[in-house]
Amino acid sequence: MSFLQTLFEAFRSLASNRLRTALTMLGIVIGIASVVLMLGVGDAVRGFIDRELSVLGSNQLIVQRGAPTGGNGPPRRQTNPDAVMLTLDDAAALNTLPSVAAAAATLQSSFPVLYGDDNSQSLVLGVTPEMFRVRNWVVDQGVPFSDDDVRSANRVILIGSKIAEAHYLRRDPLGQVIRVGGRPFTVIGVLAGSGRTLDGTDLGELLVVPITALPLALPRPRSVHYINVQAISELRLKEAELDVAELLRDRRRITGDMPDDFNITNLASIAQTGANIAAALSIGLGVIGAVSLVVGGIGIMNIMLVSVSERVREIGIRMAIGAKPRHVLTQFLAEAVVMCVLGGAVGVVLAALGVWGVNHAGAAGSFRMDLSATHVLIAVLFSTGVGLFFGWYPARRASKLLPIECLRQE
Repeated sequence: MSFLQTLFEAFRSLASNRLRTALTMLGIVIGIASVVLMLGVGDAVRGFIDRELSVLGSNQLIVQRGAPTGGNGPPRRQTNPDAVMLTLDDAAALNTLPSVAAAAATLQSSFPVLYGDDNSQSLVLGVTPEMFRVRNWVVDQGVPFSDDDVRSANRVILIGSKIAEAHYLRRDPLGQVIRVGGRPFTVIGVLAGSGRTLDGTDLGELLVVPITALPLALPRPRSVHYINVQAISELRLKEAELDVAELLRDRRRITGDMPDDFNITNLASIAQTGANIAAALSIGLGVIGAVSLVVGGIGIMNIMLVSVSERVREIGIRMAIGAKPRHVLTQFLAEAVVMCVLGGAVGVVLAALGVWGVNHAGAAGSFRMDLSATHVLIAVLFSTGVGLFFGWYPARRASKLLPIECLRQE
């Protein structure tokens, strides 16, 4: 028989027992849907992590006061009053390292903020101009502040895009006066974009001022809460980490086996942690998919064995009029593969509906899934492989039957 005729006979045979065929395909449907969703979730989590880290900047180190904690999580402000604070001079010294592209000092605190008649309690960052490069901040309107603004402690401020939309929807935000902690600041720019920062706040809700203009009482002059350091490249990130540690130990007169009184967080470790979580999630879904595929495959093998026993006389007649064992083998193997491919197609459709549901959920945010052609191809290969693997034994058994024995059975 030709290939098309073999497929036609396979469809005809499956259609004669629709309910049994549908129930047999159920395991394959669930398994393929799980595999496709597994691939989609893994890619989506990795994409989500990459987007979130792009808001923080690339090739970054975060330097804080206090002894290292040994964790790989996001950096936290140290509250130990005995820890020696970092300073603006430390940041300036770090900017001289050949492995460092830029180092930006930061102060942060919550202040009552007054926008005309509107007021709120908001987080305000005091930074140096290098922060715009380190964090990849883009000024959508206006201009960023300069080193002169830092030296002169000018009361200028940049606001996030969400703040501009909320308070200055029908007005030009540039030139408006915002009172931070009771002190007037003039808006000189609006930051573009949104996304979570290191402190958990949204980039669209940021308030950024020159670090020397932040109305915050400090235990010693020129102190800062932390320093963001950007390496020249990803390949030199480890080198930059070692250079930063060596320079700060030298500036703080830490020698020999004395413990560091500062800690350095490598954002690459946070990205690796996220990648590990994504991998674990993918493996978990993969196990579910694999179990479903095995159960579905066993179901197909059982049904095919039942089908062989029910069609013994048909097999005997075909072989008596000239069909060879390979023709019988091909026929039953084609039925198993067709059943699995159809189940795989339904599984892909269910996975596509799942992806659509996630992307249109109100809580999805920036977490988006995609159903790529690669995922569909993998699903097709998986379902075909299951059909060949679990359909081989029943098809082989049918091809080994003797015509005379088959024709004896009623």
